Amino acid sequence: MTGQQFLVHAGAAFLLLFSGFGQAEDPLDTDVNQLITAGGTLTDIAFALHKDDSLIGVDTSSTSPAAVNRLPKVGYYRNLSAEGILSFEPEHLWVLEGGGSDRVLQQIEGAGVSVVVFDKPTSLQELYELIENMADRFGAQAEGKQVIAGIKSDLTTISSRKEPLKALFVLQASERGVVAAGTDTVPDLLFSYSDINNVFSHNGFKTVSTEYLLAEQPDFLVAPEHVVKSHGSKEAFCQAQALKLLEAGKNCRVLVMDSLLALGMTTRIAEAQRVVAEFANELAAGRE
Repeated sequence: MTGQQFLVHAGAAFLLLFSGFGQAEDPLDTDVNQLITAGGTLTDIAFALHKDDSLIGVDTSSTSPAAVNRLPKVGYYRNLSAEGILSFEPEHLWVLEGGGSDRVLQQIEGAGVSVVVFDKPTSLQELYELIENMADRFGAQAEGKQVIAGIKSDLTTISSRKEPLKALFVLQASERGVVAAGTDTVPDLLFSYSDINNVFSHNGFKTVSTEYLLAEQPDFLVAPEHVVKSHGSKEAFCQAQALKLLEAGKNCRVLVMDSLLALGMTTRIAEAQRVVAEFANELAAGRE
């Protein structure tokens, strides 16, 4: 390594060491007011903990509960603007992993705002840890325990079916193919707890070939509302090139779900599971 290369690497290391934002394990400040949450999961938990009175703004992915609509929107959490955030004069900004660029978050923190970035939960255990973390920050530990206990109590397998069903969660359907939810995703968890076989076994969200889907033939499709609306209607969605060849597409057997409910690891995960299970049970009952 040349002397110049060493200086470049050393400089980069220095920036990484000293430009980090507050993380979830930082010392807690339980006097949280003038708070903006950027990420639907964080907003959902704040309401579940009955701490929505601390909120002065939320991002556009924060769509539940219905009471969130009374709060001003600060833009989409992945595309935050320093000027937009600072115009609300917040004391705290809580951001879900992946939200805002480093440059924007640095500008906001440099203006005196406490910025904390929370890891995005990808499992139930991580969701429980996030709830506990936020509850600690709010000084609402008892409420946090109640929320977690409620989820564990409500999240149960609901099935009255004699035979298992197969389903496919569609995140995108176009001429280029279908982007589907595989393992280690919220939709896969919903299928698992609902006694439904996910026909797509790859990890995460990936493109799946038409040939694979024709061979697997899911009994029904599940799609988030914003994806279906992008096609104009449920019927138009079913006519997408990659879906209309499937029996589920031909018969438009599609469960359209609220996008955050379908994709978000939130306190409403048990509600989401019930929606999926009940749709599957009704479909199975109609076949008997």
